[in-house]
Amino acid sequence: MNTPLALFIFLALTGSLMAVAGVYILFGLGWSLLSGSILSFAGASFLRKGMTA
Repeated sequence: MNTPLALFIFLALTGSLMAVAGVYILFGLGWSLLSGSILSFAGASFLRKGMTA
């Protein structure tokens, strides 16, 4: 497995877990987790676009 693919999987999984935890809490720290998940998804999509181009 190459490094960009492993990083893509890590970022996508991290974003998903942070989104689930943020929705579960949804108070104080939950909003931080939701914004972190958006940034993780943005990084994963950037890597995906770079791997397919």
